[in-house]
Amino acid sequence: MFSEILGQEKATNYLQKLVRENRTPGALLFCGPEGIGKRKAALEFAKALNCEDYFSRQNGEACGACASCQAIEKGTHPDVTLVDFLYQARLNLKDGADEEELEKELAKQQHISVETVRSVTAKAQQKAALGGWKVLIIDQAQTMQGAAANALLKFIEEPPAKTVWILITSKQATMLSTIRSRCQPLLFAPLSQAHVEQLLKKHAPELENPSRAARYSGGSVTGALQAAQALALLEEGELGTAQGPAQVAAGLSRTAPLARREAQAVLDVLISALHKTWAETDEAHRAPLQSTLHKFEDYKRSIGRNVSPALVLETALMSLDGLGVKI
Repeated sequence: MFSEILGQEKATNYLQKLVRENRTPGALLFCGPEGIGKRKAALEFAKALNCEDYFSRQNGEACGACASCQAIEKGTHPDVTLVDFLYQARLNLKDGADEEELEKELAKQQHISVETVRSVTAKAQQKAALGGWKVLIIDQAQTMQGAAANALLKFIEEPPAKTVWILITSKQATMLSTIRSRCQPLLFAPLSQAHVEQLLKKHAPELENPSRAARYSGGSVTGALQAAQALALLEEGELGTAQGPAQVAAGLSRTAPLARREAQAVLDVLISALHKTWAETDEAHRAPLQSTLHKFEDYKRSIGRNVSPALVLETALMSLDGLGVKI
């Protein structure tokens, strides 16, 4: 239910209002950091619009028990389509591909392609199979490049009746202005540390120290999980010893996209630790920390430019020597 989406009351109250009134803009743009409930809110909205229980809809909610709600939960509803990298990977594979092939194809995904957009726009033009709302959700919408974004434009500008597009993005500013101007934005806020910790305990019970991960989360469950992996990498590499920088760097994944994400997560944790150390240090001794913070931002940009993540990370870790940064 919408009430399970913690920390997003303003956004969910608006979505519930649309459900109660049985109306919605033709295109919505869900904006905010990753891992704060945007995708869950989009699916809950799709459920509520199509819920078979009249009284639940009058309350702006989904019952969660009817055939429509269950089908959306399982990803089998004919009128609700969630486009993400997994959806695209499956489109790219032949029927009968096994899990290993799917995993390899999924690792390649970096952009929502024009072919994928054309596939979902074709679905948008079909009559609703169950007579309710057609809901078309595109996650990671900022990864649509020129041709893909342009292929979507006319379909989100004037969608058929009872059709709604929901674009989900963590980087609104990088999207085409023509796409943004055709969508009604709905902002989702970073979560409080307490909410992140609560969600980690519920959805990642195997995590040993959810409180520590939440401190480095940046208000995001995704950020907390990435921070937990980064912290584990730093501990396993014995950061603080002479061989630590090289060992931590050697612990990165061998797959380049994964290694870049892991290195970025480690740098994010260290930047947070540097900020904390800077705040606790008297003004006369802050200059080296300030200089290192600027360097770390450069290191993050270098990883984004496809410089070797292991090399960048080892260099960054070596620059912490003597600064007394505690993680």
